[in-house]
Amino acid sequence: MKRLLSITVVSLILFSCGEEHRENYTSLDEDGNIIISDESTKILEEIQEDYDACKADESEERECNQFTSEAICRFYQIEDFKKGEEYITYREIKDVVTKNAGSWEPIGIATNQEDLDKAQENANETKATIAFDPTKTNHVAIILPGSTTKSNQWGMDVPNSASFFVHKADSYINKGLSYSFTGPKGIILYTKK
Repeated sequence: MKRLLSITVVSLILFSCGEEHRENYTSLDEDGNIIISDESTKILEEIQEDYDACKADESEERECNQFTSEAICRFYQIEDFKKGEEYITYREIKDVVTKNAGSWEPIGIATNQEDLDKAQENANETKATIAFDPTKTNHVAIILPGSTTKSNQWGMDVPNSASFFVHKADSYINKGLSYSFTGPKGIILYTKK
């Protein structure tokens, strides 16, 4: 009886301490497919609302360039894309993942179906995962938990994603990666170890 009481007390303490740390990134739909949990969707929708408000008030292009970093950090509960209390710009993300002493690793390239599948698998395991264009645009998309979907544009199955565009007033949540990039050529996939 004492052992059962001890286990119950420890469980209550762990549960109450864990309320600040979100564990339920995903849930299952009625067909058993992995989807983003309501709590996780709410986080992304709040960021999307802030992004939309920023873009509506933007007086210079690129004023609203930290929302991708904020979304990755808040959704996956990591601090990799912050300097002090500020989120870094989208252009700095590439340097963090490619030069950050081994805390991120490349999955591969978006022209390879196995690499796209691995990106989706990692996101489903709640590992922070991104796709980015290393050219001068440096555009970044966040790979989200979910299922791959067929992209006629790419001719492949693409992972679920979100993106906050810098060069236009547009953002999205829960769409295929092909919505973010016109084609897979040159797009690199990275995941946090």
